[in-house]
Amino acid sequence: MKIAIPTNNGKKVSVHTALSKYIAVIEIKNGAVTDRILIKNPVPQMAKEQGGVGTEGSRGLGAGRIISELISGVDIFIANDIGSGMKGNLSALGIKVVETDKQFIEEIINEFL
Repeated sequence: MKIAIPTNNGKKVSVHTALSKYIAVIEIKNGAVTDRILIKNPVPQMAKEQGGVGTEGSRGLGAGRIISELISGVDIFIANDIGSGMKGNLSALGIKVVETDKQFIEEIINEFL
C-alpha cells in the first residue's frame, strides 16, 4: 500500500495541501515501511510566479490536477484539509481521500503499521 501526505519538511502534515512544498509517498508492505520519498510540488513556485503564495493570485492553478498526476499510483491521500476539486481528481484516479487532524507523519504511518 502507498500513502501520500502533503508536507513542507517531511515530518509534519502541511496545513495547506495545494501549497505544500512536497508530497511524501510512503510504501507499506507486510506491516513495515519499505520506501519513503518526497516529491517536489511545483504548485508553490507557480503561485509565487503568478501573484504570491497565499494570495488570491495563487488560486486557479490546477493544483488538484497537478498533485493528482504527481501521485498517480498511490492508494490513499491523507491531509488536514482537501478542496473538492482535488478530492474529485484523486477519486477519479482511484485514490482514497482521508482527512485527518493529525500533525505528524510518523503518527499517521504508525496507524497503518
